[in-house]
Amino acid sequence: MRTRTVSLLTAALAGFTFTSVAQAADMPRKAPVIAAVAAPHNWSGFYIGAHVGAAWGTVESSLTKLSGYDYEGGFNGFNGFGSGSLPLSSHGINGFLGGGQVGVNWQSGLVVFGVEGQLSAANIDGTTPCLIVAACSTKVDWVATLAGRFGLAVDKALWYVKGGAAWADSNYKFTAGPISASASDTRTGLMFGTGVEYAVTSNWSAKIEYNYIDFGSDNIAFPLMKGRYRIGTANVDIDQKIHLIKAGINYRFGGGPLVARY
Repeated sequence: MRTRTVSLLTAALAGFTFTSVAQAADMPRKAPVIAAVAAPHNWSGFYIGAHVGAAWGTVESSLTKLSGYDYEGGFNGFNGFGSGSLPLSSHGINGFLGGGQVGVNWQSGLVVFGVEGQLSAANIDGTTPCLIVAACSTKVDWVATLAGRFGLAVDKALWYVKGGAAWADSNYKFTAGPISASASDTRTGLMFGTGVEYAVTSNWSAKIEYNYIDFGSDNIAFPLMKGRYRIGTANVDIDQKIHLIKAGINYRFGGGPLVARY
């Protein structure tokens, strides 16, 4: 009797298990959940924009040659310093700038290449005592750069570095009582920078970047004036460096929406 009871219970349990498995097999399966990952923003295309920023830098000058004239313009025989130089000044400059930029990007996956030109009107200046009784001053009226860019796109952000050429319109002045000297020079140098740009919409983006510009040393001839008379020429080596930090916006033509990747 006990053996028969165990057999009946075993058969009932096997039937229940088979029925449960069959019902589970007939139930609809849920699709696996796959999280959507945003693709990098599309940075390819031509763009234009505007920027504002701040600037600071250093100007170091040394007198390398001094030639004198009499009031009639004849050489009076004074020619000093030979191959040496006399330090004049080392002073800081700072100020503001604002302007525009144009550029074009090419994108391959996460990598973005580009070329960008910028032109900024500037008010960057500084004055310092020099040769004890004199004053030396510098003023930069505009700065321009042309550089290549290399960046990595991460979601809506573009992190980039850049490098190229830079130009600046620099004006220098020396005054010592009734004697003055001034000269202007369009300086040419090398520029290196880095920045980040963020896509606000498919076409508009905002950025912030830093530039370091080294104009090296140029020898500039200054006419020495006493009133309206030229009394000589001073040749001066001027070494100039500028740091820029700029915030700007860009509008890119032909932009498309972000594309989701699954």
